Formats: sequence, C-alpha cells, structure tokens
Amino acid sequence: MQKQLTQTQLVRAMRISIFSGASSVVWQLVCSIQPLFNVFFQNYLGASAAQLGLLVTIIQFMGIFQILGIFLYGWIGRKKPIFMIGHVVHRALTAIIAFIAFYVARGGDSQRGIVIIIVAMGLSWAFANATSACWWGWVADIFPESMRGSFFMRRSSVIQIVNIIWFFIASTLLDIFPRSSALTVYGVICSVGAVAGLLDIVSQIVTPEPLPDSKPIFDASTMFEPLHNRSFVGFAAAIGFAIFSMNLVGPFQSPWIVNPDRIGAPNTWLGIMQMLSQFLWVLCAPFWGTIMDRWGRKPVVIAGTLLVIGWTGYLVLTPGNYFIILPLIAVVSGILSPAFWEGSNQMMLSLAPEKNRVAYVAWYLAIVGLVSAPGSLVGGLLSDALAGFSVVLGPVTFANFHVIQLASIVLCVLCAFLVSRVNEGSEKPFGFVISQITNPQIIRTFQNLDSLGRSGSAETKTDILRTFDGKSAELAIRDIIEKLDDPDTAVQEEAARALGRIPSPHSAEALILRLLDPDSDIRISAARALGKLGDRRAVGALVGCLWEPNEELQKACVEALADIGDEESIGHVLAFLRENRSERLKQVTSSAAARLGIFEAAGDIFPNLLAARTKTARRQFAISLANLLGKPDEFYQYVTGSGPVLQKRHQKLFDRFEANMLEVRLRKDRKKKPQQNRRTGIPSKGARRRPEPGCARPARLLLRAAFR
Repeated sequence: MQKQLTQTQLVRAMRISIFSGASSVVWQLVCSIQPLFNVFFQNYLGASAAQLGLLVTIIQFMGIFQILGIFLYGWIGRKKPIFMIGHVVHRALTAIIAFIAFYVARGGDSQRGIVIIIVAMGLSWAFANATSACWWGWVADIFPESMRGSFFMRRSSVIQIVNIIWFFIASTLLDIFPRSSALTVYGVICSVGAVAGLLDIVSQIVTPEPLPDSKPIFDASTMFEPLHNRSFVGFAAAIGFAIFSMNLVGPFQSPWIVNPDRIGAPNTWLGIMQMLSQFLWVLCAPFWGTIMDRWGRKPVVIAGTLLVIGWTGYLVLTPGNYFIILPLIAVVSGILSPAFWEGSNQMMLSLAPEKNRVAYVAWYLAIVGLVSAPGSLVGGLLSDALAGFSVVLGPVTFANFHVIQLASIVLCVLCAFLVSRVNEGSEKPFGFVISQITNPQIIRTFQNLDSLGRSGSAETKTDILRTFDGKSAELAIRDIIEKLDDPDTAVQEEAARALGRIPSPHSAEALILRLLDPDSDIRISAARALGKLGDRRAVGALVGCLWEPNEELQKACVEALADIGDEESIGHVLAFLRENRSERLKQVTSSAAARLGIFEAAGDIFPNLLAARTKTARRQFAISLANLLGKPDEFYQYVTGSGPVLQKRHQKLFDRFEANMLEVRLRKDRKKKPQQNRRTGIPSKGARRRPEPGCARPARLLLRAAFR
C-alpha cells in the first residue's frame, strides 16, 4: 500500500509537474520526431524518406528496453531515482542534434551527421525507455485516479500553450533568416531545447516519491503477469497498431507541405497549423479529461483514434488551396489529438493494477513501441518504391504520398474498432458519449461544472446548481451528488432538485439513499425529486416513508408516487387514503389517487367531499373526484374564476352534459326502436321519449357540494 502525499505536497507536486511538462515540450519540439525536426532532418540534412523512416523505427524499437525497467525497479525498489538518472542521460544525448546542425553549417559532411544523429537518438531513447515506466508508476502513485484525468488534461493545456509560443518563435526564426543560415538557426533552437529538456528532469528532484510499506518482490510470474491480461495486451496492441498507422505517413506530412516541388507552403504555415491545433488542444483537453473521469477512458480513446478523419484533407491538398485545407486539418487534429494521446496513457494506467503497475506500464510501452516501430520505415520504403506513381484527377495529382495517406486513414479506423473491443470495466458506451458531446448544451454544463468546483459561496453554488437540467447535465452528476453532503442545507436541497431534473440511474440511487436516511435534512426534497425523475425503483422507498410521522414527508411521498404512476403504489395510496385522519393529507392523497386512476377511491373521496369543513377543501375533493371520473384537470375551470365567468362555464357544462345524455338516450332508443309502417311511417309502441329533465343532476350535485 502506497503512502499518500499530504494536500500541501500534492498541490506542490501538481505545480512542479506542470512546469516540468512545459520545459519538456520545448525540448520535444526540436529534439524529437516532430515536424520541425523532420524538416531539418530531411530537407536540410538531405536524409531520404527511408532514412527518416529508419530513425523513427529505431526509436520505436527501443521500446524493448521497457522490459529492463521492470528488472531495475525490482532490484532498486525505487521509481524516482531510476527515472531521473536515465532521463538525464537521455536528454543529454539529444544535445548532439544541435552539435550536428552547427557542424554541417560549417561545411561538415551531412551524411555523417545523419548517421551520428540516428545512433545518438537510438541510444538516447534506449535510456528513456528503460526508465520511463518508473515515471508513469511514480506519477500514478502521486495523483489519485479520481482526479488524474482532469489534472493531466489541464497540465496538457498549459504544455500546449508553451508549445504554441515556442513553435511560433522557432518557425518564424527559420523564415526570417535566409535558407543559407537555416542550419545555424536549427543549432541555436536545438541547444535551447536540450537545456530545457535537462531542466525538465532536474526540476522534479523536490517532488516526493510515495514509498510502499515494503520493497517490491519481482519474480518471473510478476514480470510476465501483464501478458496474461487479455484486455491489457489487446489494448496495448491496438494502440501500437494505431500509432503504426499514423507513422506510415505522419513524419512525411510536414516535408510534403513545405517542399517547393510539392505544395510549396512557407515554413510559417507549419507554425500556423501548430498554433491552431495546439490552441484547440488547450481548449479541448480539460473537456476530454472531465469526460474520462466521468464516463471512462475508452470512449475518449476511440474518438481520438478517429483524428485521422481530418487527414482526408491531404488527399485534396494543392498549391492553390493549402491556405484553406491546412487550417481545417489542424482544427480536427486539435480537437481529437488530446483524446488519443492523453486518453490512451490514462486508460493504460486504469488497466494497470497498483500492485504491479511498473511491470504493466513497461510491457504496455514495450508492446506499443514494438508494434508501431515499423510504421515509419514501411511508410518510407513505400514512398521510395512508389516515387514514380502519378495519377491526375482534376486539380489534384495523386502521388505516392496520397496512396500511403489513404492507407493510414483506413488502418486507423480499423484500430478504433479494435479499441472498442477492449473491456475497461466502468466505461459508458461510445454511442452514449458521442450523443452527449454532440449536444450543444454540454458546453454550458462543462462551464458550469468548472464554476461549481471553484465556487466557495453557498449562494453561488445554488445558482449554478439551478442551471443543470436534462441529459446533457449527466456530465455533472458526480459533482452534484457530492453537494448533497454540503454543509449548507440550501445547497443540499438545490442539489437534490438538480438530480430530479437529470434522468439517470445515479440520480435515483443517490436520492433514494437520502430519502431513507433518517438523519438527512433533505428527505422531503429527495422525495419530490424522485417524483420528477419518475424512476420506478423509488416506489418501495416512497411507500415505506408514507407511514413516517412527518406530515410534509408523507405529502411529498404521496405526490411523488402519483408522479411516478406505478401500479405497485396503487394499493398503498388507497390504504393511506382510507386510514389517514389528516384532512390535508386526505386532499393530497385524493389528488394522487385521481392521477393514478384508482376508481375504487371514488367511494372514499365523495364522503370526504361532503364532510369537508372548508370551501377550499371541498373544492379540492371535488376536483379530485371529477378528475377521477372525467378528463383530468378539466373540472378545475368550473371552481375557479369570477362569479359571472363561473355562471357561464356552469351553464355550458350543464348544456353539454344534457346533450351527452340525450345522445346516450337516443342511442339506446335506436336499439329498441320497432319496425315502422312503410306506408304511414308511424312507429309502433315504444316510440322515443325526450330525456327527462334533471339528467344534469349529478353535475349539479358535485358543483353544489364544491360551493357549499
């Protein structure tokens, strides 16, 4: 069992993690396989597509060193030192990229530089992979799962803001200076990236490591345990295959865009795409984090895998339309990318049990690395093999790039299906999540949810709780349920009302618990909210509370049973009507019986009508009786309003009643009518009679009793 951090330590760890992540992205943007590095490696050093693919493949194959992390952790028993030592070496080795940029700028052999970079980055990522599982295990121990998704998505938003700024600065510098100075500029920005990468690791020294009660013991069964978990292995393979599919074409997209012989867009357009994509990442990442914490990681990952839908824009990209197509591609990527990249990591942690988390993380990263490794190499080889392919379709010339791009899209869609087959355990169906996030109202719910978490005022909380309504508010159910235990009673009551407006099983369960809790201050509000929900599972609890001594609670339960309208409650409501001595409760129960259609209650309501001591009570009983025997709510208009208006309504009622009785009598007479004499047309005995005056007497009696 891990020792948890104090709240102060946790807050400080969150701040350090955000700072280190921001430093990391400065390094990552220019010292790892990213668009700027890919352009430098292929367009300025002169590497072929196959060489770029080989570099990416070697880095991916270094994932096999993840298994070494299991042995290191089993030997040392600590996660933090393993991670920090390995990653300091990892970041230091990537400084060689800056050295090669300066070396080639001064006339050095670019092919030798390419070989040195491939070797150095291969070694660098071997150290990174051997120790990264310990980082994932470390941060999973620090941050509880209930808030991990939301925190990492907020952290991701801050990181992407830094990413936008740094990418814009770097790409602008490359465009400002002449092409002859580009290698020197790359040397400068790669040096900045290397320093930032080291700062990322060093800054985490002050973050504590929650230590287990005893040193972990690793044996063969512990090491290979993750491979026996079918859901875990299936998920790792699916994510690996998805990255393989993206890597088929991903590293070659930026060079294709800026290559003068292809699209010929300025380098600045890479910065524009990056800024637009990362800006949307910043906006959407917290939203995806909230979705993950509420509805599960898997639906989010499936949605993220479909980010390649935006890549269809590359199939119609031309030098004449890139200023329209490239922003559209960036928009789709910015919205869905955090769902895939951050969501897959969080789902991996959810599938990895705490006891053997390092082994699970190591195997996950190893499987993903090995499965995805050949992607860039295969893409590069295909690109070189199809170099002469060209088909003109309208304004678009389909080349080798388009063939590989189309294959990548098809394979990624297949990967989304593979992820859907993995069992996370508590996730909502993908269709449900999509239906929710495509509802425009969910944006307002998300904004109000954030405000609810930040608010410290009871009045503000009640105002926010009033805004939650309908299915789109299901995103906030967990937070609303927490407010049922707020110190302020007004907040508790408003939370109960809010749950009554959200049709969800979780709403009913939480309200039933509060209804049955004798110490709860919101039992009445809970009963009313259950009535609005109409969930039949609440009938038993409501019936049980009918015999509570609290008259207000009894009234709320009777009304709730009438709202639900379940047949199970009919007998209980009738018994309550007959046994209760409170005239006020008899009125409420009579109304409920009428709404439930309990015709047997008419015999109990009419004596109560005659025995009622006040005009208001008599009218209430009369309305209930009329609703039971006639059309619901139709009789109310005959007992409310000014005198002249009421007289007109009464006369219309009597006229209509007599007309109805006349029609009934005529229908009966037709059945008994004898054969007429065809010559005279005179009927024989039993001729039709006019309806007797006074057939409206029942209606008059009811009105007279109501106004007595």
